[in-house]
Amino acid sequence: MNNTIIESAFRTWKDIKKGCIWNMKKLIDFYNKHFRQKLFNKILMIYSIITIVSLATLSVFVYTYLINGQVQKELDANNRILSNIGNYFDSRHMASEQIMQQIYQEGSSMLLDDIQSLLKNDFSQYLDDRLMRYSDTGIRRRDILAFLRLQMNNYPDIRKIALYSTNKKFAFLMAKDTQDYYPIDTGGLQTVLNKYILTDKSFTTISNITNLTTLETSGNLVIDYNSDGIYRAFQNNWDEMKGYVVVLSPSGNVIFDSSNRYYGAKYPYASQLKTAFSMQQFEDESYVNLQTTNRFGYWIAGVIPKSEITESLTGLRNTLLLVTSICIVAAMAMTYFTIVNFSRRTKVIVRAMGKLRDGDLSVRIPTEKNDELFHIADRFNQMCEDLTGYIDRVYVSEIRQKQAELVAFQAQIKPHFLYNTLEAIRMRALHHKADDVGEMIYILSTLFRYSVKTDTIVPLSDEIEYCSLYLDLFRIRYARNFAYEIDIEPELMSIPTLKLSIQPIIENYIVHGLIMSRTDNRITIHAAVVDSRLQITIRDNGCGIDSAKLEQIRRRLEEPAEHPTQSIGLLNTHERIRICFGSDYGLQIDSLPHLGTVITMQIPVSQGGQLYA
Repeated sequence: MNNTIIESAFRTWKDIKKGCIWNMKKLIDFYNKHFRQKLFNKILMIYSIITIVSLATLSVFVYTYLINGQVQKELDANNRILSNIGNYFDSRHMASEQIMQQIYQEGSSMLLDDIQSLLKNDFSQYLDDRLMRYSDTGIRRRDILAFLRLQMNNYPDIRKIALYSTNKKFAFLMAKDTQDYYPIDTGGLQTVLNKYILTDKSFTTISNITNLTTLETSGNLVIDYNSDGIYRAFQNNWDEMKGYVVVLSPSGNVIFDSSNRYYGAKYPYASQLKTAFSMQQFEDESYVNLQTTNRFGYWIAGVIPKSEITESLTGLRNTLLLVTSICIVAAMAMTYFTIVNFSRRTKVIVRAMGKLRDGDLSVRIPTEKNDELFHIADRFNQMCEDLTGYIDRVYVSEIRQKQAELVAFQAQIKPHFLYNTLEAIRMRALHHKADDVGEMIYILSTLFRYSVKTDTIVPLSDEIEYCSLYLDLFRIRYARNFAYEIDIEPELMSIPTLKLSIQPIIENYIVHGLIMSRTDNRITIHAAVVDSRLQITIRDNGCGIDSAKLEQIRRRLEEPAEHPTQSIGLLNTHERIRICFGSDYGLQIDSLPHLGTVITMQIPVSQGGQLYA
C-alpha cells in the first residue's frame, strides 16, 4: 500500500516537472519568436513595463501619502478628544477640591464644625447636638448635609457622596434621592468604597477631613462621579470619531469605554499601551494615542483600527486605481500606435534593402516625416542613385579595360614557354663547358618561378632562399669584388613574412651602393626577435647616403603615399609592410656617407599577415 502511494506521488511529481519544463520551453519559444528578434516588440514591452511600474509606483505613493495624511488627521482629532477628557477629569478633581475648600472656609468653619459633629457622634446624637446648639445660641448652623445636597445639584454628574467616620466606623451615604447611615464592622473606608460606592462606570475622589485644633483626621469625604459625564467631553465629535476611547485606572480597570465592550474587567491590552502615535496589535492592527497627564493619574487611550481608516478611503482608492488603469491603457495605446507607425516605416526600408541586395537599383523609399527614418530613407535613395551612376561610369569601363588586358595577356609569352627556353639555353651552355653561364640561367629561372607565385605571405626561409639565390647571381658576376653573409637562427625561419620584402633592399644596395673599384664590397643579413617583433637588419659597407637625401627618404617613409607606386623599391616595400601588418611596422634607414647603410625591417612575430584597412 505504501509503495503504491509512493509510486503514485512520484509519477505525479514527474508529470508536474514535465509540465513545468514544457511551459518553460513554450515561454522561451514565445520570447524568441515575438521579442528577441523583434526590436519594436521589445521596445513596446520595455516601455510598457516602465509605464506600468512608474504609474503604479506613483499611485502607491499618492495612496500612501493620503493614508498617512488621513491617519495623522484622525490621530490629531483623537488627541483633541483625549485632551477634552483629560480636562474633564481635571475639572472634576478641581470641583472636589473646591468643595473641601468651601467646607473649611464657609462661615468661620461652621460647616467644618458641623461635619466634625457628624463624624464624632452617631446620627441621632448629631441631630441632638444641632438642636442643643440652636437652643443655646438661637442661630441655626449651616447643615453639612444640605451643603452636600446643594453640591450634588450644582454638579449633576456627582453620583454619590459619602462621609466616613474614622473613630465611629460608620458611613453616611447620600445619593440623588436617598441618604443612608451604614455602620462598618470591618475593612474601614475600603469596605465603604467596594460595597456602597464603586461601580464599573464611576470614579471617585477621597479627601481627608482634619480637625484644625488637634490636626487629627476624623474621617473622609468621598465624592463619586458618574463616568457617563465623560461623553459630554467629546459629544460634539462623537459622530466624527473613529475607533474607541478607554479610560483605565493605574491598575488597568476600565473606568470608561466608548465601545461598551470592556466594562467589568481589566482592559486586555493595557500592557501594550506604551507608546503614543504608534502601531499596536489589539483586536486589529490599530493606531494608539495615550495620555496620562490628568490629576487622577488615569490612562486615557484612543484606539483607531487601521481597517476603519482604510475603509474610509475605499472610494478614493478605487478612483485612484481606475484613473491609474486608464492612464496605463492610454499610455500603452499611444505607445503601440506610435511604434506600429515606426515599424511600418522601418519595414518599408527593410524591404527596399532586400530588393537592393537582390540587384534592383531602381528601388526607392518614400520619404514622409523629417526625422531619423527620413534621413535613412533619403541616404538610401541617394546611395541607390550613386550606385547606378557609378556602375554606368566605372563598372562598364572596367569591363572594357579587363577585356583589353585579357587580349594583351593572351598575347604575352606563356611562363612555361619561358622556363623551357631558359632550360634549353642552360643545357646548351653546359654542353659548351660554360658552367657559370648555366648556373646563372638556373638561378634566374628559379628566381622567376618564385616571383610569379601568387602568395603574399611566405615563411622567412623562402624569402631568405630567394635572396641568397639573388646574391649568388651577382656573386658570380662580381666574383672578385663582392661577398655576402646571412646570419639567421633556424627557429626563426618559420616566421611569416612579406614576399619580396628583403630582395628590394638588396637590389637597392647593388644598384646604388656597390663600389666597383673596391674588392671588399660586403652585405650581411641578420634576424632576431626583439619585443615580440622580428627585426631583420641588412647592413652594407657601400657608398652610403648623404644627410639631405637621407632626411628626404625618411620623411617619405613617414608620410602615407597619396598614390600607390608601381615599383618594388624601398618606399613600395615599406608601404606593403604597413598594409599587411599595420602602421607600427616597416623600414628604418640609417646611413653615413662612404661608410655604408643599415636598413632595419620590423614585422610582428605572432601575426599571420592579416591585411589592415
